[in-house]
Amino acid sequence: MDKPTKKNKKYTYDQGIIKALAEKYKITAFYVRQCLSGHSNSATADNIKLDYKTLEKKLNATYTIFINKSENDSQ
Repeated sequence: MDKPTKKNKKYTYDQGIIKALAEKYKITAFYVRQCLSGHSNSATADNIKLDYKTLEKKLNATYTIFINKSENDSQ
């Protein structure tokens, strides 16, 4: 019998944003996820959280514009 694996569904982050932040700050993606989850407390961690929220809002706005445009095109 195989033991079922559990995935952490509490924190789901956009991997593209994490990769971009890791390149911007020249750190690992693991450290970015630690900063976002609150395991790391520093000025850099606060900047990473702020940048993540900003990028996520812009990305969601872009998705919304794209969806609305495709709905209007189909009509």
